[in-house]
Amino acid sequence: MKILIASYYPLPALGGIWSFVSQLKERLERLGHSVDILSHNLNATKYRIIGRKPELSISQITPHIDAKLKRILPQHSNQWIDKTEEYRYSLELSALYYGLNQYDIIHAQDVIAADALRRVKPKHIPLVTSAHGYLSGGIFYHLKTLHRNKTDEQIKQMFEYQYHNALEYEGYHASDYIHAPSKWSYNKIVNEFSVMPKKLFTFSDGMDIEGFLSRSKGESPISRPKDKKIILFTGRLVFLKGIQYLIEALAKLKLDRRDWECWILGEGAMQSELQGNCTRLGLTNEVKFLGVTNNVPHFLKQADIFVLPGLQDTQPHSLMEAQLIGLPAIVSDAAALPEMVSNGQNGLVFPAGNSQQLYIKLKYLLENDLLREQFSHHAKLWAHKRWSMDKMINNTLNFYHKAIGNNKNS
Repeated sequence: MKILIASYYPLPALGGIWSFVSQLKERLERLGHSVDILSHNLNATKYRIIGRKPELSISQITPHIDAKLKRILPQHSNQWIDKTEEYRYSLELSALYYGLNQYDIIHAQDVIAADALRRVKPKHIPLVTSAHGYLSGGIFYHLKTLHRNKTDEQIKQMFEYQYHNALEYEGYHASDYIHAPSKWSYNKIVNEFSVMPKKLFTFSDGMDIEGFLSRSKGESPISRPKDKKIILFTGRLVFLKGIQYLIEALAKLKLDRRDWECWILGEGAMQSELQGNCTRLGLTNEVKFLGVTNNVPHFLKQADIFVLPGLQDTQPHSLMEAQLIGLPAIVSDAAALPEMVSNGQNGLVFPAGNSQQLYIKLKYLLENDLLREQFSHHAKLWAHKRWSMDKMINNTLNFYHKAIGNNKNS
């Protein structure tokens, strides 16, 4: 097969999507398939097939796009929406520039790419989509960050939310089949976006387990303090990751015990606010903001507890990685997180947004060395069974063959 993997967002990039895409490409090519990746570049100046020349800069085509948008929406003025429209039309034109007839199947990694490519692809080429995220939910929490005084219903009535919700609907309905990595995402797509269940394949993402574990060997770039346990968070510092509730929980924890330190790996729009909260709550010595790193396994090896207090997460690779290292995890009950942690077996689950319950779980796990060891053992067993790359590749190929076969018969 000749396969086109397409993303509206930049690749390669730190995070779970690139882990999924790069490992999928490597394994498919090892099996004899040909795989191209069409995506934004990191500085958002072009959509290109990675490694293919020549590349088409967005500046070369935006005059044509802008002229069309002004005709369609002469009274419209929203910089965020304008930029999204510019990028998705640029993706369409870039796909046409490189040509889509050469592919047996197109695999979109997000709903915006799915909707864009559906408009320009030849009819006989099937289009499938992996639902790595929940676009409407992500936009909701972004708007929640910007408009803290608005109610949830007011945010959902905002034009920016309605626009992205419509894009998500169109992207799912543009797809011949959809890969849902969790039961939560399956139910969301079926119930909220009215997609027929027969269009969905539900299977977990996988990981190159051996490769990941090999990267964890060797000396760590950071040494843990003596006589202190390490609580670790990795992820973007944005509202939907719920890290504001972790900071609140740590302030309560400090009143009980001080034999811990919290490391935060990541960057994001809320970093200054979170650091300010730490100063206000007297946590500047206990909470370390360590920025972004490509050496996450070494930090995981140093930690005792992994925390993911998210308000929305589909199947975060950060949690998959923590489980492979054998870290007991404390996660919220939001979205698909409870599907990844078996409460009381390989970790603990608390109500999303409840810093008091998070504090209680942290305190309980810090107090119980034997329980952490048991959780660690079960986390490794769970991860090796659940995050198998072989299973993911077999499921993906079945996914592709179903779409190709169905397209031939239609």
